[in-house]
Amino acid sequence: MKTLVALVAALVLAVGFAWADQHLEFHCTGLGNMVINNDPVYSGQIDGGDIAPGQWWIEVNDDGWPDASDPNARWAYIWTNYYVYDPDEHIWTAEFRDCILDLDHTGVGTMHGSCDMTFQFLDLDSDGILDPNECMNGLSGAVIIIQDGTGAYAHLCGDGSYQGYYMRDCDESSPTWMDDNVGFEMQLDLYDCGMANDVTTWSAIKGLFR
Repeated sequence: MKTLVALVAALVLAVGFAWADQHLEFHCTGLGNMVINNDPVYSGQIDGGDIAPGQWWIEVNDDGWPDASDPNARWAYIWTNYYVYDPDEHIWTAEFRDCILDLDHTGVGTMHGSCDMTFQFLDLDSDGILDPNECMNGLSGAVIIIQDGTGAYAHLCGDGSYQGYYMRDCDESSPTWMDDNVGFEMQLDLYDCGMANDVTTWSAIKGLFR
């Protein structure tokens, strides 16, 4: 019986380590431009929180978009195909899915995954027309970290979300297509990618007492 108890204790300890997770919160700032850049990338610094200092990158999937050599046509395509107006909330929302996300915690490790980018414009005068002073508001999205990390983040999976702001040039009369300024807080919950196997192990442990 003592041997069984010792074995169970060892297994519980091992499973406990496998189930240990990490909750990370950090702040990011940076720039990006999906109008004048093909394969547009938003990037910048991780300048606060659990994985600072570091860098971040989000690459937007622009398959099928007009070439960035014609920014007016490209913006017209983005506006027509992505932005949806809610007449009750007086807000435009555009969601860009299947973006690539990379995080680099300087000297510690990297994480790779995917995310959505959701942009919103507030219609401040509720007229259904995008005015130059209305091109700033919310930036948010969902995040998935897949098993492709390095260093301290190797073998970790998880998900999370982020929320913040951006400022965009959208003066339709004389657009300059300057870079978007973005800033956001991101939260991630990471766990050992082998947890699914550990659940099976835990079931086996409980079976020993039946």
